[in-house]
Amino acid sequence: MSDDAPEATPPEKPAGASARFTADEEKAMRAVVQGGGVPDCPRCQVRMTHRPIGGGSFGLGYHRQREWLLCPSCRRSAIFDVRRGTRL
Repeated sequence: MSDDAPEATPPEKPAGASARFTADEEKAMRAVVQGGGVPDCPRCQVRMTHRPIGGGSFGLGYHRQREWLLCPSCRRSAIFDVRRGTRL
């Protein structure tokens, strides 16, 4: 191999590409979930997948019902407490 060959470098991601959703984006997604729908990703407009998350320990007298929203395109996610509509 010659020294003139370019080195393989990974492509650069745009600034903020791995950043979390903003508070406004999460609020909009939460509103759709509370209405019984599945939101589109606010960053790439792809329908998000959702997974219900049960929880709580036996004998503690409470049970959380959470929704995990995942974007299959940009891979961002958010978890919400469905009953109260709060972000965890």
